[in-house]
Amino acid sequence: MSPTKYWYLALASSLLFIIVSNVDLFLGFYVKPVYVLFFYLYYYASTKKHNLVFLIFQVSALIAEIYFLKDLNAHFNEVIFYFIIATAMMLITFVPVLKIKPQEMKNNILIEPILGVIFCTYLIGHLILVFYHYVPNKVLFIIGASLLWIFTIICTVIPLRNRHPYNIHLYIIAASLLVECILGFLYYYSIHISLMLATLNVAICVHKTAVSSYFVKIIKVRSDERDYY
Repeated sequence: MSPTKYWYLALASSLLFIIVSNVDLFLGFYVKPVYVLFFYLYYYASTKKHNLVFLIFQVSALIAEIYFLKDLNAHFNEVIFYFIIATAMMLITFVPVLKIKPQEMKNNILIEPILGVIFCTYLIGHLILVFYHYVPNKVLFIIGASLLWIFTIICTVIPLRNRHPYNIHLYIIAASLLVECILGFLYYYSIHISLMLATLNVAICVHKTAVSSYFVKIIKVRSDERDYY
């Protein structure tokens, strides 16, 4: 089957997950592995090879999300543990891009990224302040929030180092993950309504879609040496 067909199947099953989860959260758990499988098959069909890092990311993120949606408070340690593994896999993927010789950074292109970093720092800091007293494991909470901040910074730094058009994926990955974390804590500790859950599931699927696409596109990013660097 062609990569495009796997891609459309993954998107269709992601949409199905969002719809089903809004009706019955636990029934949605049976749909989640389906779009994860299709995203991996899309990668394999596109590259003609397996990727252990991508597979570990998909599995660990899947486990973290299931624990997250099932009961964040009861499975807090597991959620953070698997979140750390998934994020570590993404950071490993970024290493070859970070090794590419960067372009000269001019002051006029630094303003928007700096404002973005400040805004993300504020959001993550506010997240810590608001929910610190609610979480069962405060040390893991700080570690997870710090890793989220570091991940967001790196997703901002890479586009500053090169002008490759595929960098748009990094902004989507960072933004959707940030939204996913904020909405998740709001849903469990503050606003427990179906609309919040539906929006959370949309953020999860957007994040998975952007990551899966970037894992394929990053091969092109590493080899493309036109005038982006």
